[in-house]
Amino acid sequence: MHTRARRDRQRGNSLVLALIIMSALGTLGMLTLASVTGGLQTAGTDRFHAIAMYAAESGGAAAMDYLRGVVDPTTGFTAVLQSPDASAITGNDRAPGATGNPFSTELHASYHVEISNNRGDSGYATSTDTDRRVVIRSTGHGPDGAAAIVEWDVQVAGGRVTRPCPVYSQKGQSEDNSGRNDCLGTIDTSQSGSFAP
Repeated sequence: MHTRARRDRQRGNSLVLALIIMSALGTLGMLTLASVTGGLQTAGTDRFHAIAMYAAESGGAAAMDYLRGVVDPTTGFTAVLQSPDASAITGNDRAPGATGNPFSTELHASYHVEISNNRGDSGYATSTDTDRRVVIRSTGHGPDGAAAIVEWDVQVAGGRVTRPCPVYSQKGQSEDNSGRNDCLGTIDTSQSGSFAP
């Protein structure tokens, strides 16, 4: 009589246990990959939004430089409001990589600047500047569709113009070191805000 060898009941358990462990490690690896990928995307998005913000601020600086050169002692910014010339502002509406865009090509950055009269001006409806005050709205564009919008409410110091201030100055000194400080005004931060995209 031929006897059959007795089968070990735990023989297949090792294989099942190994498969469970491999599945768990595979799942853990996928979760780690998803976490790292999400972190990289977040870091990239933050970088793109920072580039857009820098572009918006650069557009505002270019607009302020432009306004310093065109302000009229009698009519203020009326000429700018009634016949705006967007191309007169350095780098305005210049696509990334195009001639006149102030940013390096690899940044993929640009800005769009608009200058409008403030709503409190009595000449608002007719685009006539009566208070030497305008609003600069700069929209910065970054890579991957990132955008940031910054607005400045700009007013000529004291509401009067003796001569434009072409550059920023230190307290007590004008741009030409003559000791004049009429280009300096009181900074009003009562209506400021910060927005994160």
